[in-house]
Amino acid sequence: MTHHNSQDRSPRWGSILTVLLLAGSWLQISCGQPTVPERSNVLLITIDALRADHLSSYGYERATSPIIDGLAAEGVRFDNAIVQWPKTAPSFASIFTATYPKDNGIVRKVGVPLPQEFRMLAEVLQEQGFATHAVVANGAVASEFNFDQGFDTYIESWKLAPTEEGQDSTGALSITQLAKAVIRDHDPNQPYFLWVHYLDPHFPYAAPEPLTDRFEGDAFFDPSEQIAIKEVPIRQMAGIGSDQVLSDRTDLAYYVARYDAEIAYVDAQIGELLNFMRDRGLLENTLTILTSDHGESLGEHSYYFDHGRFGFQACLRVPLVFHYPGVLDPHVDSDPVELIHLTPSILDFAGVDLEDDRWMQGRSLASRLRSSSDRATRPAFSQAGYATERKWQQIVQDRRFKLMNVIAGDEQRWVGGKGVFMTLYDLENDPGETTDVLEQFPEAAERLRRSLDQIWSAEPFPALTDEGATSQQRQMDEETRRQLKALGYLQ
Repeated sequence: MTHHNSQDRSPRWGSILTVLLLAGSWLQISCGQPTVPERSNVLLITIDALRADHLSSYGYERATSPIIDGLAAEGVRFDNAIVQWPKTAPSFASIFTATYPKDNGIVRKVGVPLPQEFRMLAEVLQEQGFATHAVVANGAVASEFNFDQGFDTYIESWKLAPTEEGQDSTGALSITQLAKAVIRDHDPNQPYFLWVHYLDPHFPYAAPEPLTDRFEGDAFFDPSEQIAIKEVPIRQMAGIGSDQVLSDRTDLAYYVARYDAEIAYVDAQIGELLNFMRDRGLLENTLTILTSDHGESLGEHSYYFDHGRFGFQACLRVPLVFHYPGVLDPHVDSDPVELIHLTPSILDFAGVDLEDDRWMQGRSLASRLRSSSDRATRPAFSQAGYATERKWQQIVQDRRFKLMNVIAGDEQRWVGGKGVFMTLYDLENDPGETTDVLEQFPEAAERLRRSLDQIWSAEPFPALTDEGATSQQRQMDEETRRQLKALGYLQ
């Protein structure tokens, strides 16, 4: 366990105790909405590798997620939430600093320390008098990479020994138990920010019994599509390697069913955590936010059981739910929304004064949370790929169309074809992104290209080099190295 205590920080309650009724604040009586309760808490739940379209509340046919569905039904559900990079470390770096990967230097891979020049969400909330706690299951956000900045308590579960029962310290059950222990003795007179990051449903999709084979053979199980097995240990394109084969199965439906079982497992554990907190009054005056760092490709575009290589929706589109009964009226927002806006929204909620509703490169979602009629002001921007020298994939999308600019030739061949840089997809009529419609809709392509150029060419804030700002290098813990190798992040 890594535990940090803040020193000589006297809580500044003014911004927390102020009733948020001023222009630009979250909720206003003039808008017909209740005010945000004083000393509200923030609970952020993130689930690794969770794609939105495998949740029942997002239209999935299997009943994978009753707890998440309940939160979505009672809260504000963003139907088209987009990550800024479909990889854990770059995604969370973007979320917590409200900066794009192209500007903060955390791109492509894990193990690169986050530049300490950046202030992170927990640091600002800590200065506002919040107790800040985190329980995380993925070594990609280890303290060695500076993701612990601003947290009073930062529990890295993979560094803990298994229980006497042999319970996996990174499994959802362990994460729930650790989160309970962290929050059990919380002082009700101090607002808290609690971040809980679950690793499930990351490959190899191994939910414990009795959930492991819950969906195998059900009405939605079609074993006809087969996966090619390659004579190499690990592979993601056009098949999988010999070390990735589970139970000698080659039918894609088996792996998808196991992935869905993992979602059901983590969903149930989230229910346990919420019930525990509710029974102890820890959810009173609490904004709960649920999202993911990225999705997961399950064979789409010949890309199997991985994320980060391409900017297709299977890896970019994630769930995003804001839940605060009596404060936020339930509704669905169908416009694209970037997760870079998450930190400014939380800071706005906490009473931090934001100039023009902005913090770093993000903007508060307050108006969209207040009203279902408020619309996105610009397309969503993402990056992806493993290319170097800033030849990353650039993706921009609005409610209907999506433009991908793929620069590296070895990545082009899997998207539009070798030598094809720009492809356009009609997400409304082709959600699987199977057909390039750039020639059919040149005006849409040009409009999105101009948006892409504007975002890409904007001066970084703050200005950084290609590899990011300077940062103190910490030695990687051996347990972190071991877990990242097991997850396929390190060789």
